[in-house]
Amino acid sequence: MGWMISPPFQVRGDDGKPAGLSVALVDEAARRRGISLEWVFWPDSSESALKSKSVDLWPLITITPERLQAFYISEPYLEHEHCFLVRDDSRFREIQDLAASSIGISNVAIDTVHLRSVLPSATPVARPLIASVLDDTCSGRTDAAFMDRYTAISALLEMRGCRGGTLRWIGVPQVRSRLGVGATFETRAVAQALRDEIGAMAAEGRLAAIFGGWGFMSGQNVASVEALLDAQRRETRLVAATALFAFLFAMTCWQTIRLIRERTRTRQAQAELRESQERYIQAQKLESIGRLAGGVAHDFNNLLTVINGYSEIALGKLADSDPLRAPINEVRKAGERAAQLTQQLLAFGRKQVIRPRPVDLNSVVQECEKMFSRLVGEDIDLTNRLSQQPAMVLADPSQIHQVLMNLVVNARDAMPDGGRLLIETALVEIDAARAAGRAEITPGPVVRLSVSDTGHGMDERTREHIFEPFFTTKGLAEGTGLGLATVYGIVKQSHGWIDVYSSPGKGARFEIFLPRIAAEAAIAKPTTSQGAPARGSGTVLVVEDEAEVRAFAASALASYGYRVLEAADGHDALALLDRHTTPVHVLLTDVVLPGMNGRELADRIRASRPEIAVVYTSGHTDDVIAHRGVLDHDVAYLPKPYTAEEVAAKIRETLKGAG
Repeated sequence: MGWMISPPFQVRGDDGKPAGLSVALVDEAARRRGISLEWVFWPDSSESALKSKSVDLWPLITITPERLQAFYISEPYLEHEHCFLVRDDSRFREIQDLAASSIGISNVAIDTVHLRSVLPSATPVARPLIASVLDDTCSGRTDAAFMDRYTAISALLEMRGCRGGTLRWIGVPQVRSRLGVGATFETRAVAQALRDEIGAMAAEGRLAAIFGGWGFMSGQNVASVEALLDAQRRETRLVAATALFAFLFAMTCWQTIRLIRERTRTRQAQAELRESQERYIQAQKLESIGRLAGGVAHDFNNLLTVINGYSEIALGKLADSDPLRAPINEVRKAGERAAQLTQQLLAFGRKQVIRPRPVDLNSVVQECEKMFSRLVGEDIDLTNRLSQQPAMVLADPSQIHQVLMNLVVNARDAMPDGGRLLIETALVEIDAARAAGRAEITPGPVVRLSVSDTGHGMDERTREHIFEPFFTTKGLAEGTGLGLATVYGIVKQSHGWIDVYSSPGKGARFEIFLPRIAAEAAIAKPTTSQGAPARGSGTVLVVEDEAEVRAFAASALASYGYRVLEAADGHDALALLDRHTTPVHVLLTDVVLPGMNGRELADRIRASRPEIAVVYTSGHTDDVIAHRGVLDHDVAYLPKPYTAEEVAAKIRETLKGAG
């Protein structure tokens, strides 16, 4: 523990050992904690002692932002204001009277900063000792002395006159310093333990006895120190209670409310721990919302299958002049819009099933142009600059649309006062030199899709975090922090990568690179039947746990000529097949079933009847028949909601492929 001559906090006692207010406080705190201290005299400043690591601890040091970068300082346990001391016969009565004066100071690192805050035009005159500072004022070499009030009281008590005059006190209550235990970063735990023990002493009312050893210390000083320490304890308890309440509230709401990040001036280790905890909570939050999205979408798609399916059947049986046709058509259109919303919900939870296919990015951009123009508004100039050749990639078109939508919305929000938004495509060759050092880059032909804006841009720290889930620079109610995280996931799922270029005030540019495929691949599209599907024949086993959906599927298939068997779950289906000895041609099964899932049911059935073709259907697959959302190549899949025509066409297509 280092110390120096700094009355009244650190002085040399009659026995030559360190004494003083801060020495007495720290010594008692160390004794109570069982910490052994070796006091080392340091003739230079406390700051130099800690920076050079010549000592491990310092009993009392003023807290400043610059010092917190160089070494550790505990939470404060002492606070004081500053004052000016002037000759009583001088003309100086108020602070402003000293505006252009010469002011003596001793603690240069601290007093210079405080002096400039109240008298920016004053001239500081530094002296190594407080006694020299006061002597300069008494002799007229300086107009005033500037120091903290504790030091001033101690120095005045030690003075032996002021060259025939007296000194007058001018208080500066607006300048206050907070002081704590200083330490190197390696010994910060000891410093904080001493500070905590001083707080415990205050709570027990033991500070008065120590302060009483210094006669000039009034009871008011003891009360102010105890109030400061108690305020710190109240703040700690309040922060802990707030964090606990926020966590419990977020969990009960499936963690849809972002936790407010507590930004306090704490140790680096505490900040890192808090960041780690927040990341864990965010990951749990994303997982919870993903499960919620998948469950809701699955149930909602079951309802939409019935609504949309029967609406389609009803429309097919009504004449064009029937008055019921218009309202039923509105029901059908509302159901289709609801189905689109459900797909967005699945995309948010990353539960959607995708079938990558050849896509021309130029066509996607052109199709979205009108919608984007309405989205960004008239004060933003939206321009497309597309490649002359087709920009063919292998991806899910709906996901590419989602990527563009998220980037355009972010660009719009970055330009509240208007600006320019540019969407570009280009055919690029990536060589080995550019791919070196980046595992996500594969050399070869790629398509570059870029979105640029002239908005407020972002700094390097923001760029490092923009793809993290729930990271957002928008207000609490203005953004979820999932937009760019979703973009990143989609691009990675499509075997691409993203580069971001931005700086404050200079806008942002997002460049997405996706592997390019030959333009001829565009002709390899799945064939779709034109018009209504033809009537079929054969036996279809429908396995669906929702009675309404099962009844609709059976009715729809029967209307197209198929013989239908029905089962509510896997065990019923197996029992029915044991009783049914005639051929069954197709198994139409929901993926998510009670007891056993659709994949397990299909495997058990095909083990004994390998000739049966299988068609899966579901609101989402829950990775039963898909890997990370990408459908297995040999799987026949009919997404919910579906219509009578769609289920009949899928059965016919499957039978044709099996034959």
